[in-house]
Amino acid sequence: MKTILLLLAVVAVAQASVSVTLSSDDIEAFLKAHNDVRNNLGIPSLTWDTKLADYAKDWTSGCVFEHSTGNYGENLFGSDPLNDNATALAYESAISWKSELADVDPDWECIGREPTCGHYSQMVWRDTTAVGCAITHCDNMPNLVSCNYDPPGNYEGEEPY
Repeated sequence: MKTILLLLAVVAVAQASVSVTLSSDDIEAFLKAHNDVRNNLGIPSLTWDTKLADYAKDWTSGCVFEHSTGNYGENLFGSDPLNDNATALAYESAISWKSELADVDPDWECIGREPTCGHYSQMVWRDTTAVGCAITHCDNMPNLVSCNYDPPGNYEGEEPY
């Protein structure tokens, strides 16, 4: 009986998420949304990294809205209702992260406190060179977006640029 219940639980979890296959246009939207912000500051553009995108996809498939605590920088975004337009979600997530610019203080202490500027600062972290993102549709969060960054940023006491 326990084996059957465990199997049912695994099936229920497997049906709780659908990972979106990103098109080249979707990937370009993620890159453009990030690089427009970076280029306006004179910071070099990011490149797409499939390894980072796969990491983001693996993490979001669990449908948990919390950071993975992996070896990469990470921004998360969630929204409702369901949006099947991945290009639009790429821009929507980046706009949300960029909006944290309003919370930046002169010493960038906002990286480690609320309200945070940590998502914005990761987007523009000068030493970061690569990004990879994923979108998963979940029962508990219709649109879960994760972008991972390498090398990571957001070190308290340091300015991003």
